Amino acid sequence: MQLAQPIRMIGRLGLEGRAGAIVQAEQAVDTFLAAFPGDEQPLALDILLRDAARLRDREPGLDAFLTEVEHYIDLLFRDMTRAEA
Repeated sequence: MQLAQPIRMIGRLGLEGRAGAIVQAEQAVDTFLAAFPGDEQPLALDILLRDAARLRDREPGLDAFLTEVEHYIDLLFRDMTRAEA
């Protein structure tokens, strides 16, 4: 199964290990999310989390990096949930 484009980019960033990679990964998540209407954004985040889990299986060395990205995705989801309430 094909991974979402931002997850492929996030994987490359994590493997390169350059300074600022986590910020670039968060920007990739934000850009991906902006392409969806508001009511579809929670589903888009779910897709990213699923693909991050698949990437973790393929590249175990990215575990710590992906944990940071998943934390950011979780924060976005929580913000959306609060905004809906």
